[in-house]
Amino acid sequence: MVPAASLPTNATAKQHPIHRWFNFIAGFSPEFVYQCCQSVSLGPESVLLDPFAGCATAPVVACQLGITAVGFEPHPVFLRIARAKLPSPHWIADLPRIEAALLEGFAHPADPCTLPPAPAAFLGKLFPDSVLRVLLGGRRALDDHRLSDNDLAFLILSCALEQCCHSQTDGIYKALTTHKASALPPDACAELVARVRADLLAVGPAYPGIRARMFPDSSESMHALGDASVSIVVTSPPYLDNFDYAEMTRMYLYFWGIANSWQEITEKVRATLVTNTTTALAGHRHGQEQHRDAVPSVLHPQLDSLVAVLAERRKTKAGKKDYHLLVYPYFAQMTRVLRECSRVMRPGAPIHIMVADSALYGVHVASPQFLARILSEIGFRSTAVAFVRGRGHRWALAKRAGSPTGLAEFHVCALR
Repeated sequence: MVPAASLPTNATAKQHPIHRWFNFIAGFSPEFVYQCCQSVSLGPESVLLDPFAGCATAPVVACQLGITAVGFEPHPVFLRIARAKLPSPHWIADLPRIEAALLEGFAHPADPCTLPPAPAAFLGKLFPDSVLRVLLGGRRALDDHRLSDNDLAFLILSCALEQCCHSQTDGIYKALTTHKASALPPDACAELVARVRADLLAVGPAYPGIRARMFPDSSESMHALGDASVSIVVTSPPYLDNFDYAEMTRMYLYFWGIANSWQEITEKVRATLVTNTTTALAGHRHGQEQHRDAVPSVLHPQLDSLVAVLAERRKTKAGKKDYHLLVYPYFAQMTRVLRECSRVMRPGAPIHIMVADSALYGVHVASPQFLARILSEIGFRSTAVAFVRGRGHRWALAKRAGSPTGLAEFHVCALR
């Protein structure tokens, strides 16, 4: 039994097979998913859905329990990481090929001058030139050996990328001027390959046979799933906290050539995600009324008030951030996701959401309570909101106004 305060964090993932292959700070714990699944009777025909799958914590737990798993993840990096963690009969056989290809590539470094200007400049600040050349040699070798589409190879080299980076992660973003201990690519690769092999052998022969599928789409429209086909939903959506999930992964986006500029990151990544950051407002600034219409009208008075206060607060701030324009796009998109969850869930099926409130310019946004009200308004019953842990203490800076009531993470649950 882990402390409740650990449930909304990724702190325990490193202790679990499969989960430990690749971790991300915005994840929740496998234990949270286990607890949710144990609260209801699930069998071989049961289906778990995570509409914000991320690095596949919930789907992997479902597969380890023998439950079919489906997830939706439009972020191109997280999508491939998630697919690599899901059951496949090929991974054990692929491992030697992947390792051999990477080691061959590491022995034949590639010139960073082949990178476009923005990736070359950014990656050049994260790695010594000699290390970046070796890593790029590994990427080229995957192409040469027709492994560039292999998700497990993508995961292994991506993990090596993080281990070899000499810049620290300051909270959630790479701090380019900082330094941390870093590994050499061959050592990082060998360590992860050994870990993957050990975990695949440890989970046993049944794991590769479990059905699981990850869709590269927004969960605002889950047309791939039939009505009343899902037994349980366990998820954690992006918090309305201005954390930019595209910027957090810029190192991977640039290294793999998924995006080659800030604009491409916006077009290819930010535009596909739930709008929770001002860097993703393109396309939403002039559709505020449509977003408002998508949110249950019972919430309009409170959300209108939030928008007005944030708009006024913006006038007094040097950064002039458009936080007031985030409110309705965020809750409109969340309403659409929850409506789709309602459609695909079986009657009586539970939904479990780990989510936090936030303070934008010091204005408290009670997202858990708003989402619970949306659930009730669209037909869910027995809706409840439970405090899990306080948060945000390490972000207490003089320049960042917090909420006078403090911030926390909450477990929102309901029945279809």
